[in-house]
Amino acid sequence: MRNLLVLVSCLAAACASSRPIVAAHQPTDDTGHLEAAADQRGESYQCGDTVMSDQSTSGGQRLVQAVPCWDTREESTARHEEAAAREEQLASAERREAAGMAEAELAACRGLSKHDREHSPLAHRRAIAEVIPHREAGKVRGVRVVLKPVPGLTATWMRKAIGCHRARFERLGEPATYLSDDPTLVAGATATVELRRGHVEVMIEAADEVGGAVAVARARELVSPRTARK
Repeated sequence: MRNLLVLVSCLAAACASSRPIVAAHQPTDDTGHLEAAADQRGESYQCGDTVMSDQSTSGGQRLVQAVPCWDTREESTARHEEAAAREEQLASAERREAAGMAEAELAACRGLSKHDREHSPLAHRRAIAEVIPHREAGKVRGVRVVLKPVPGLTATWMRKAIGCHRARFERLGEPATYLSDDPTLVAGATATVELRRGHVEVMIEAADEVGGAVAVARARELVSPRTARK
């Protein structure tokens, strides 16, 4: 009987020692480890919606795949490079436009003397015979400048001179300070030249009443008594 009890005890001890140890499965947060490792390396990662990934579980198992962790420094560099490329494209377009405008000015001014390129063709005040306001529907919309007969002065030459200064005016951005006494250089205005009864006439038509008034004021200033004595 005693031997039987010893045998039962030994069998019980053997069974207890051979019982497998089962550990509960605990999901690991790879995202946290990646972010921590990235911080140690001086990298910057963005791991998406980690909260949603951690909360979407069933029976201890994730229902949503773990989100990837992208290097935000790489994305930031790419954005900066794209922005720099866009700025370079704009700058290149502006340079081409400026070069085109400069070429247009050179073409418009080709054949004119240095003096004529530096002064308005209407700066010869004593050559102006008459200034006539131009009206449309009773409103002042510009002015007609009639010149006296001058040896060598033709409608073609006047068109050339006006076109030269207009091209330069536009290349500079139409500043009010450029030949500010020239009625043909009112922003938005157009100038046409004709030969009538032996006189070269310059018709200046503005885009609105304000521009028309400015053109008239400039033209009248050219023939005012104060400037006639110069």
